[in-house]
Order: sequence, then structure tokens, then C-alpha cells
Amino acid sequence: MSINEQIAEHYEELRALAHRLLGRGGGTLRTTALVHEVFLKLRAGTSAEAFTQAHLMNLAARTMRQVLVDAARKRASEKHGGDWQRISLSMPPAEADAGQETALDVLAIEQSLVRLEAESPMLAQVVHLHFYGGLSFPEMSALLGVNERTLFRYWRTARAQIHADLSGAG
Repeated sequence: MSINEQIAEHYEELRALAHRLLGRGGGTLRTTALVHEVFLKLRAGTSAEAFTQAHLMNLAARTMRQVLVDAARKRASEKHGGDWQRISLSMPPAEADAGQETALDVLAIEQSLVRLEAESPMLAQVVHLHFYGGLSFPEMSALLGVNERTLFRYWRTARAQIHADLSGAG
């Protein structure tokens, strides 16, 4: 199955992931535009080999992360004096406190993830797969070969480190 066919087969999942990442505001980037940008990048950057659904979603999540960060950087450089325009991301519904959405800055998250990757690549991978990839703990467990309880502990630890980093305590 070609990358085109695989993306077409999982198009609605990719749209749902993009919608969740963009939240309700999303700045100037829209769900469909993000999915199409991801499609073009994946098509240009991958061979004709078939991927598992988890692998495809992982690649798509990484690409979405790159597109979001690139868009935020571009807008920041276009503003007078380099002012940053914030893009809002929403935590997964299960992670939001009492149904409240937690808005986070794409560039601040990216900087925090880069630091986390340097300190603990496994924690960063769990954040990437769960937050950007939308994978559940059972899906991550199957993909990484790590039990769900361990992954949940990694998630809590990584989330606490990123929260401390974003709040300036880290």
C-alpha cells in the first residue's frame, strides 16, 4: 500500500489529531491545511514502503509538530520587533482539569521538549507519541514494548518537568 493510500485510509484520524492539536483558536493554520501540509511532507520524505498504523501516526505527529513550530517561528519573525504570536494547543480531554482547556505556546513547548529530549529521550518520546501523536497508552505500549504502567509514570514525570519548565520553575 502506498503512502497516498495509507494517508487516505487514516485521513479522518489525522484530521482529528490536527484538530485536537490546533484547539479551537488555531491561529491562521486550520485543520485541513495542517493535514494537507503533513501529507505533502510525508509523501516527499518517505519511501514507498508500507507502515503500520502506529508508525504512520507517529510520522504524522512528528511532521505536525514540525509544521506547527515552523508556522509559529515564521509568524514570530514577520511581526514587528520579533513579537511572538501565540498558537494555542489543547491538552487531550482526559488531561484537562475539570474540562478546562489548557492553552500552551507552541514555541515554549518545543523548547521544553528539546531540553527534555536531551535529558531523557524516552520521556520525550512518550510526550511526543501521546500529546502530538494522540496514541493511547496501550498503543504506545505495543509500539515501544514497554508496559502501560511504566509509560504512564513516564508521562506523569515528563508532564511535570514540562509544566515546571513552562512556569519558569525548571
